[in-house]
Amino acid sequence: MSAVLVVLGAISAAYGVLMAALYPAGGFFLVWIALGAALVVAARVPRARRAICAVCVAGALVAGGLFGLIFSAAAATPPAALDALVVLGAGLRPDGTPSEALAFRLDAALDYLEDNPDTVCVVSGGQGLGESRTEADAMYDYLLEHGLDAARATREDRSTSTAENVRNSAELLEPGSSVGIVTNDFHLYRALRIAEKNGLAGASGLAAPSNPLYLPQSALRECAALAKDLLVGNL
Repeated sequence: MSAVLVVLGAISAAYGVLMAALYPAGGFFLVWIALGAALVVAARVPRARRAICAVCVAGALVAGGLFGLIFSAAAATPPAALDALVVLGAGLRPDGTPSEALAFRLDAALDYLEDNPDTVCVVSGGQGLGESRTEADAMYDYLLEHGLDAARATREDRSTSTAENVRNSAELLEPGSSVGIVTNDFHLYRALRIAEKNGLAGASGLAAPSNPLYLPQSALRECAALAKDLLVGNL
């Protein structure tokens, strides 16, 4: 048992260090390092083992339930011929181009827009901390560089949260429009729940992929956000 805990702790801590190097935003990598340290303590201090393992098992059960909700929408595809897509913003690279996660969203939107030539697109995202320009501008440029007609894309460049993405984008759409929300697979469940309360009730989901290396980090962060929203009644 002790050896298993040490191995699991080392894996968790190593993943945290990797995320600190590759994905430091928000400091969530510290969760993995703390979990790793707790597992090593459980292995080395028998008196603490039962309590630490109980907390870890309880946390795993809660996370498992939330993962089930999150990934229930992770393969969503919208119906054909929607009136509009709303692509939710994400971080930019230091040079002002879309990050990998955001590029996945934009590529998924481009595929849909190519197959549905009457669908228009709203790209939504303001200028975040450390970003050289708005996410909407970067997204708009990316779409045009990949062949989308400028007449089919509209920028919403004031939003700083998913709820604002939805509310502000809804104001740019014709009332009664059929809409698809485009975001990464791990984020789509919560995004659709937020859309229900912020002006895009009944929106469909279009799940973009995500990098498997970052998926544990992203999914666990999403669990925390989902738990918070459920507790405070935002969903």
